[in-house]
Amino acid sequence: MKFIQIKRVVGIFIIGILFIHSTWAQGNLPILKTNTKTLDVREGHNFYKGYWGVSPEVKKDVYFAHRFKKTTTITFYSDVDSISFRVSPRNTYDFIILLNNKDTCYTQISTIRTSYFKECHDCIISKDTIPFTLGNDNRIYVAAKVNDSETIKLFFDTGADNIVLFPSAYQKGVKLKFDGSIANRATGGTEIRKTSNLNDLAICKLKWKDEQVMSIGKQIGEGDGTLGYDVFEDKIIEFNYDKKLMIIHDSSFKIDKGYVKFSMQLQGGEVPFLPGTLINNDKKYKADFMFDMGATGCLFLNQGFLFKNKLYGAFKITGESQMTGAGAQAIKTTRVLLPGFVFGNYELKQVPIYLESPAEHDPGTGVLGMDLLKRFNTIIDYQNNMIYLKPNGIIKSPYK
Repeated sequence: MKFIQIKRVVGIFIIGILFIHSTWAQGNLPILKTNTKTLDVREGHNFYKGYWGVSPEVKKDVYFAHRFKKTTTITFYSDVDSISFRVSPRNTYDFIILLNNKDTCYTQISTIRTSYFKECHDCIISKDTIPFTLGNDNRIYVAAKVNDSETIKLFFDTGADNIVLFPSAYQKGVKLKFDGSIANRATGGTEIRKTSNLNDLAICKLKWKDEQVMSIGKQIGEGDGTLGYDVFEDKIIEFNYDKKLMIIHDSSFKIDKGYVKFSMQLQGGEVPFLPGTLINNDKKYKADFMFDMGATGCLFLNQGFLFKNKLYGAFKITGESQMTGAGAQAIKTTRVLLPGFVFGNYELKQVPIYLESPAEHDPGTGVLGMDLLKRFNTIIDYQNNMIYLKPNGIIKSPYK
């Protein structure tokens, strides 16, 4: 499930380093000109293509910088311009994006968010353990609290870049002060969502301050919301499905034997893509697929990939279904059985996959969902953009 914001072409020269911490007075704010709604962003040495979407309908659009400890430079690139800010932790920086020389988009860079801490604050963190449950919908659920609420269930989602709450969370005592909005692109369409900044999050003995929370008006899955990857974006996360544990590492460690190493391909921001190979009628089709721990099924193939490889009509149909998410629309799919799928050094047999119906969705490749991903113990290294996979004890369990 993709909850990632529409926020996030490449210029060669940086036009000025600006030291700005201003109020919303248009005459005092620097301006970035653009003729497109999609901007690239560079934070320090990391470049994110197509990471930020310009949203004139949002009153004040907040770009949350990745968590960092020292001063760094953030640069936005449009098709005709660029603008840079020298930023430090726990500050805000305001500017204007002028779209097509007519639409004024008030934008703020926020570096308020920092890494988690323990109750002891000053204790040394090497690794922390969070127990999880594997839901009937294949998602990983952890117990959490938001602003001293009752315990709520959040599922971890590599396709979400913030905390998202569903209506059931408010029935468990979550109280938010809504002070903003964002354009949110998710499965099923794009909608403007209410946001609340400066919230407390607690998971086990780990605590975060000043987190943004996005609210949507529908229930998804078995819990009360999602836990986006961004709370661990400066960490290394180990998912052990045999022991039902998330282990959060503060620095690199020796990887056990049996893991296959993948280089994360970041497309559209921070969403990782990994290579896989489809096998059908003795033919092999290689592609990079979105690694989406919020998606419940095995494998979803977009129409762009299907048309390119002439795969419509190449499989035995076993049924029809609809793919839904946070958006209002459902995507029609055809369910088929794939004879083989090679992932790393392991081949899965008779994998149920979903083919997007023609003209239903954007062209693309496809999505790896949790009915497939849960079969591999996983290490996601956000520090070095690597993913490691190893078959676990449920590798041969029946598909749901």
